[in-house]
Amino acid sequence: MPRKSASVRREEILAATVEEIESTGLRTLRVADVAARLGLSPSLVIYHFVTKEALVAAAFAHAGENDLYRARRLAAGRKSARKRLSDVLRWYMPTGSTRSWKIWIDGWSAGLFDDGVRSTFAALDREWKTILAGLIVEGLEAEEFRCSEAGDLAGEASGETSGDTSGGGAGEFAGATIAEAAEDCATRILAYLDGLAIQLIFNPESVTPATLANWVDVFVARELD
Repeated sequence: MPRKSASVRREEILAATVEEIESTGLRTLRVADVAARLGLSPSLVIYHFVTKEALVAAAFAHAGENDLYRARRLAAGRKSARKRLSDVLRWYMPTGSTRSWKIWIDGWSAGLFDDGVRSTFAALDREWKTILAGLIVEGLEAEEFRCSEAGDLAGEASGETSGDTSGGGAGEFAGATIAEAAEDCATRILAYLDGLAIQLIFNPESVTPATLANWVDVFVARELD
């Protein structure tokens, strides 16, 4: 049997690490347990990742990129910006099985004390905000969203630049502020979803997946309509 390439082996180890975190939690994670899932020696896992901390950070990045890959495909579809935004948010939400959200909550906790994990989560968060903000800007340009904050900023920008003859123009300045408003909106939506995910996992008797979906629809409508 031919030997697997280093990149394939790394992918297998990362996937096994995510599975182990999902199964037993980050607090009790051992390199030996990850290796046992694949029938490898712990030393081979360390060979690829050097330290357990580096392995954990890479595993979260691996899991996050898999989710982002799906989100980018949904965002790039042919539907309206509103529908694509809804599809992306449904993908982000912890509906159905909440097992994957358990690893994110575990990771947030670890990020308080581990710079590598915190950096990984910050990078993933930026990517999600970029996807959502891009769809919000598309929806504003297509007049699918009104987003009063963005409208106010565009109006202020036009007023501030109306007498400017040095170049640039109101349109460019307005575009920049609308982009900033869209990013702020994306940040608020993600923060709301993250909070609801915690409630769904720890308080499932009063926060069901259906309730969560309804609350998200109402919140997003308030942000964008």
